[in-house]
Amino acid sequence: MAEYFNELLNHLSASPFLQGLVAALATFILEDPTTITCGALVADGHMLFATALIGLTIGIAAGDFGLYTIGRFVGPSTVRWGLLSQERLDRAKRWFDRNLILAVVLSRFMPGTRLPTYVGAGIFQASPIRFLGAAIVASLVWTFTLLTVTVKLGQTVLPVLGAYRWPVVLCLIAIIAYAQRRASKHIASVDTTAAEPVVSMFEFWPAGVFYMPVGLYYAWLSLRYGGTTLPTAANPSIYSGGLIRESKFQILSLVPEPQRKWVLPVCLFQCPAKDVSNDDAVRDALRTIAEAALSFPLVAKPDKGQRGAGVQKLRSEDDLRAYLESFPPGLEIVFQALADFPHEAGVMYYRYPGTDSAAIMSITIKEFPHVIGDGVRTLRELILADPRARILHHIYCKRHASQLDRVLESGEKFRLVFAGNHAQGTIFKDGTHLATPQLLARLHEIASSMPDFYFGRFDIRYSDLDAFLNGDDIHIVEINGAGAESTHIWDARMTLSRAYGALFRQWRILFEIGAANRKRGAKPLNPFRLLGDCFWYRDSSRGYPMAH
Repeated sequence: MAEYFNELLNHLSASPFLQGLVAALATFILEDPTTITCGALVADGHMLFATALIGLTIGIAAGDFGLYTIGRFVGPSTVRWGLLSQERLDRAKRWFDRNLILAVVLSRFMPGTRLPTYVGAGIFQASPIRFLGAAIVASLVWTFTLLTVTVKLGQTVLPVLGAYRWPVVLCLIAIIAYAQRRASKHIASVDTTAAEPVVSMFEFWPAGVFYMPVGLYYAWLSLRYGGTTLPTAANPSIYSGGLIRESKFQILSLVPEPQRKWVLPVCLFQCPAKDVSNDDAVRDALRTIAEAALSFPLVAKPDKGQRGAGVQKLRSEDDLRAYLESFPPGLEIVFQALADFPHEAGVMYYRYPGTDSAAIMSITIKEFPHVIGDGVRTLRELILADPRARILHHIYCKRHASQLDRVLESGEKFRLVFAGNHAQGTIFKDGTHLATPQLLARLHEIASSMPDFYFGRFDIRYSDLDAFLNGDDIHIVEINGAGAESTHIWDARMTLSRAYGALFRQWRILFEIGAANRKRGAKPLNPFRLLGDCFWYRDSSRGYPMAH
């Protein structure tokens, strides 16, 4: 091991540019431990001081500006979400304009304060030029100081340690990283113990910003496993493995008859072409529903849909008529028996091909938000008064536009969301710790009875938590494939590092399963076809009815 490490160091020593690049990228993960490592390399003669200083400074400044950019993206939405008034946003902006340099410099020397300070500078729209200048100067001063001290100490201590110098250095760096993490958590706990958070720091970041590291990790996995679309081979019996444009009805149809008792009954209906009258469409739909022994009320949703798009509760023939009239012609609709149960959970399941062992990756407990009337305020006022609902008021107000001016009676409970989806406004809680052997055994019994199904999320309605965890009170609404997400990451108390850790683990397992199935003869989807499916879904989903 020591010989391999020395060979690696000698190889890197031959390329100062590569050394600087690695140092810059490493600061995105851990800044100070990376700086200390570079200082030890300089002291041991494997790296030039100038290479370390330039690489570290560029990497740290780039990371700081990345945090600022995230805040800049989120900033305008804080007013729309109701987190800040425009007046408070303007006042905070003026404070940052006056104290920006001081805030940036102080946060550079205080563990745990950089992230909120730099993101806050972006949210409050501090000058990007002044911020970047202050960040570069602060990082240069801090990096030069820490690097110089480390080099001086290293030149004194490393020769004494001899062959044990790098094991000792690596242990020291691990201790420093652990200490910094504990310090950051302590600072964060001081800020969060005062009240229960209603959203996490990143819950409503723009998707393009939040998923950027996941995209980079996906690209790395593609290189490592030699296939950009390997996840589409995770479930060979499902189109695209369930990543995109898969059929909800077809997936549920994979469950054999002995296990169908756990699945809510469904039927498939193709919405007629434009030249067919709505009356004829309603008549055909009613016939399909009756043949499947379904009746009102029931649930209607696109057969090829994601994130709760187009999901509605149909109470009568009039609701069905309105739904068909607004649905894109020629596309399929799934009608499903109404899950008249108060609770819902999403359980991520996986197993590797060729084995009979399975695991629960995560459990998400879903809460359907509501407001309670007081006999005085309108529905709009109640939504805007709720700490969390006001953040998503643009979704709730659009969905319930016809009732916004209605004054709710005292004690009247008004449910804001029907579809159990985060994008539609449902509250997600991390229930992974609740997983039981009984629940896993039940889901494995169902999943292993489906041909070539290895990865996915079971969306389940239930009445009693204990019975659900015992594997008895289970009513499956949907079974999602490779496109399913470990949705427990949207818990308000979730940290960003844990969220990324969960998503990275999820995609790594997907690639491992896809690679194993490829060896067994499964063919991943062609990348161009996958891209075409993404565009198809984007265009088609725009015509779906508004979700309830």
